[in-house]
Amino acid sequence: MGKAATRLTRAQVLSFASVGIPVGAGSLPLSVFLAPFYAEQMGLGATMTGIIFMLLRLWDLVTDPVMGWLIDTRPSRWGRVKHWLAISVPVMMLGVLFLFNPGDPPASPLYLAVWLSVFFVGTTMIMTPHQAWVPSITRTYDERSRLFLWYEILNTITLLGLLLLPTLLAIFADIDRSTQVSIMGGVLLVSLPICMGLALRFVPDAPPEKGAPRADFSLGTIIAAFRHSAVWRLLATQLLVGVAIASTGSTFLFAAEWGFGVTDTAPIALMVYFIAGFLAMPLWTMLSRRTEKHVAMRIVCVWSALAYLVYLPASAIGGFGALTVAAIISGIGYGTPYILVRSMMADVIERQAMLAGDERGGLYYALLSGAYKSGASYADGIPYVLLGLIVGFTPGGDNGPEAIRGLMMVFVTVPMAAFVVAALVIGGFPLTRAMQASLFTKSEATS
Repeated sequence: MGKAATRLTRAQVLSFASVGIPVGAGSLPLSVFLAPFYAEQMGLGATMTGIIFMLLRLWDLVTDPVMGWLIDTRPSRWGRVKHWLAISVPVMMLGVLFLFNPGDPPASPLYLAVWLSVFFVGTTMIMTPHQAWVPSITRTYDERSRLFLWYEILNTITLLGLLLLPTLLAIFADIDRSTQVSIMGGVLLVSLPICMGLALRFVPDAPPEKGAPRADFSLGTIIAAFRHSAVWRLLATQLLVGVAIASTGSTFLFAAEWGFGVTDTAPIALMVYFIAGFLAMPLWTMLSRRTEKHVAMRIVCVWSALAYLVYLPASAIGGFGALTVAAIISGIGYGTPYILVRSMMADVIERQAMLAGDERGGLYYALLSGAYKSGASYADGIPYVLLGLIVGFTPGGDNGPEAIRGLMMVFVTVPMAAFVVAALVIGGFPLTRAMQASLFTKSEATS
């Protein structure tokens, strides 16, 4: 494993973290605005839209390992990841251009499937190399959390801006949802090359050392990774967090409108949800520095699970105020799981590199990315299928009290159950700060 810094400069941290801006510009509209937009305005319906999102997310189970294999086995003179990140830019921009600008309704299922698949491939080409970069950038336990913390901060600021944008456009410019979606795509098209350029310019990416063994990416290696307690616990936790967060985003506007009677200002309530998570992130990471990362992660999951129960009595009150209070309480846990899980995976990768002598960042982060996307696919698909086939909820239609109660139960119970199981799984995470420090000391003594 190449030499890595113990303390990064502010410019390096912010340049690395800036990639969170275009990632946020794509992830939030995808579940919060695009899924309802294609289901309602573009005429595909909740069930068809949910099935397309769910099936195409499963395609990531193929593309993520392929991307991980390329990272670990195909470096260039620019390093292990920089060339792959550069290639990702035109792919992502092509998917955004068509996905966010579908033209006049109705859209065909094939149109959504084709351009959503291109968008997902571009996302994979960005997120997997970007995360796999971390173990080679810094080798300290808490510095990795610092990297991912700033990434999430910039990502969340982007989410807040995009949540506010549709409301401002609707109120002050009388711009319809189709144009709003197109403008959000424009934000991504502008920010992606700029932020990626900063990361490629200022963040180091040393090529593998001459004579270093090439990472083994065989089926046996992948199976062995799943057998490692630290790895499978992180993968399972990431999948469950993906279910919880994405299901919240994909059904929030429906819950706000039908459960609370809030329409035009619903994005503001969701913005408050993200602000609560944004403000709480430094506190949760401080807790992880004073205890252990997995301890803080478990507490976050328990808090989040209990917090979703607030939406049920709040919906009985109704209105923007009740929705906002529930959003604040449940939002306190948002964002921090991403920081801690990815930071813990960097610790696992470093330990593997020191013990076995090969770098498998691409493999492990490909598996982690695939786990999150699988969870997000279930969250994009399952709630919509439940709403359409079982609850009888119809976006843009007439829904009776039973359908609305069913909507609120789906909105609350899916993320709540996911967080409960995640808390149980991550509680047994085996790596600690002391173990990591001991391994680092032994490595320094023998180098």
